[in-house]
Amino acid sequence: MHKGPVPVPQRAQKKPRLWVRILMMVLSILLVLLLAGWLLFPRIINPDRLIRTFRYMGLRDQADFGRIIFEGSAENVFAGRDEGLVVGSENGLTLFDLRGTQKAFVQEAFSTPVLRTGEDAVLCFCPGSTNFAMVTDSGEIVLEESIGTPIVNADLSTDGYLAYITTESGYKSVTTVRNSAQKPIFRFSSRTRYLNACAVSEGGRLLAVSSLEEHDSIYRTSILFLHTDETLADLETDTGSTTHYWIDNEVVYELRFLRPDRLMAICQNEILFLDTEGNRLASVSLADKTLADYSVSADGWLILAFEQQSGGYRLMTLNANGEKLAETEIANRIRSVSACEGYAAVLTELSVETFDRKLRAYDRSWEIQGVNRVLARADGSVLLVNAGSTKLFIP
Repeated sequence: MHKGPVPVPQRAQKKPRLWVRILMMVLSILLVLLLAGWLLFPRIINPDRLIRTFRYMGLRDQADFGRIIFEGSAENVFAGRDEGLVVGSENGLTLFDLRGTQKAFVQEAFSTPVLRTGEDAVLCFCPGSTNFAMVTDSGEIVLEESIGTPIVNADLSTDGYLAYITTESGYKSVTTVRNSAQKPIFRFSSRTRYLNACAVSEGGRLLAVSSLEEHDSIYRTSILFLHTDETLADLETDTGSTTHYWIDNEVVYELRFLRPDRLMAICQNEILFLDTEGNRLASVSLADKTLADYSVSADGWLILAFEQQSGGYRLMTLNANGEKLAETEIANRIRSVSACEGYAAVLTELSVETFDRKLRAYDRSWEIQGVNRVLARADGSVLLVNAGSTKLFIP
């Protein structure tokens, strides 16, 4: 008698034990609660607290840690770095680590120093002078140079491209772009327009400049986007791929690339956000308020502090498109603001407080006697700067 194939019995799959299922369910609930708590109570549930605990273990109580001594001056300007501080002064550019050790010094004359920061370097110059100084975070002196002609304005991209405007005989303005090795890659000499502000994009692909001219007794400003891989002879006739954004009867004070394709312009009556095609994306009017301070984070968002004509102060954060992230009223006078990655630091007459980019409060310190500037750090700590020294606020 023929028998068909005998079916192979399937091994019964074991069901997870009850305690395993309960453990997975409890862990899932805890994860959801932690996420909800982090969103609702960022001050209490903050992963960076744990990071700071280990990073500064044994350092919090050391009197010299975070204590940086420098020569005080009303003209000093500062930039916080991951492992220290850069000071631009009348005598030059100095890099310190968090223990106050001098890592680099470039001696130059800067009567009114201005700093521009990249991801790994800091540039110092002075409008009207001829000197440049630049140091990297490791202490390498990248630039120590007198270019021989007065500098009007300068900028440094995140990856170290340098742009600057000078005044030279025979031209109203000359603008130059150098790559990260300090080799010139673009130069434009303007015979017809004065250029007063510039910004260079990451990779040096685009140069943004603001030009000022008089037309029918009205001053007009144009923000231009120049392609550094194209030769440009004259702004009036040789336009190439150049794009323009026109502003009537207003001065541009500063240009800044927030992303390779997004530009911010600090103007006389408003703060503009443009794309690189010259399209206006958003603006913040300054008609009823004064810009008290502002700071741009390296990852493309910014914090603005305003003194309102009606009284009081207001904080606002925006993304690279000029879209508002958050806004809040501050009763006390705002003296300084700073943005760094996920954190903002705000100094008032009474305290220093840290926020996230949506202005959710994290930590506060009342120990601010003599402090006149704050520098936010990526881990949520804050460097507090006074007339001739610093201290580190570690929440």
